[in-house]
Amino acid sequence: MTAEEVLRAHRDIFYRSLIHQDYEALADLYANEYVLVRPDGSVLTKEAVLRDLKLGGLTFKSIELIGEDVRIYGETAIVTGESRTLASRNGEEFSSRVRLIAVYTRHAEMLKLVHFQSTPLLA
Repeated sequence: MTAEEVLRAHRDIFYRSLIHQDYEALADLYANEYVLVRPDGSVLTKEAVLRDLKLGGLTFKSIELIGEDVRIYGETAIVTGESRTLASRNGEEFSSRVRLIAVYTRHAEMLKLVHFQSTPLLA
């Protein structure tokens, strides 16, 4: 596992799948035990995240990763950085800036996203 491989999965699979609403690719990327911790502290499982994306009216127009750092520990990688997002929910557009942590692990020769958490950045 290399930092480049992890960043490629994060940008080219995770972010691209969110933007293109490719829920099948997301389901493949998320580990079965995937957990999302939202900026408000709420916790969602893999199934809940996919259901919310499909039915919750959330769409992503752009997602940019800035100042990323990848640390690798054996078969686990931790991505940190800043994410700038333009999205809409039920037709209402909004932008956000968050500090993120994404944890990937290699499982059966595939990278899997096991945890994603973000904290809002003010101004």
